[in-house]
Amino acid sequence: MGVKRVTVHCVDIEDKPGSLHRFLSQSNLSGVDYLCFEAFSCGSNRSRVVVGVKNPEAFEAFVQEAGIKATVAAGFLVDGEDRLGEAAKIIAKLAENDIGGIACAAIAHGGQFHMLIVVDAKNADRTHKALCD
Repeated sequence: MGVKRVTVHCVDIEDKPGSLHRFLSQSNLSGVDYLCFEAFSCGSNRSRVVVGVKNPEAFEAFVQEAGIKATVAAGFLVDGEDRLGEAAKIIAKLAENDIGGIACAAIAHGGQFHMLIVVDAKNADRTHKALCD
């Protein structure tokens, strides 16, 4: 299993058709290149976008210029062989260490799984240790 620690940013956007497209298009025009992202509805016409970027400085400049509020969190890109129960085993490591998550997304394809786990930045070191032990 591979674990890569990345800085992620959390941004709230309007929850309506085209909002995610506008956000991604505008950030791409500003030179933001993504490692990963996930987006989900939070209710009350708000959606949350969680992004891992190749160049955090470019993203921070984009949100500042656009007047978008972003918070920093810790992300972990986890990958490995797709086996039954693998996601549960990984999440159990966090539970056993009393680490709560902000977001998690996973996909399996071609015999491999890829997972993004997002935790509060203050839990980054503990999470990295738990995932790598």
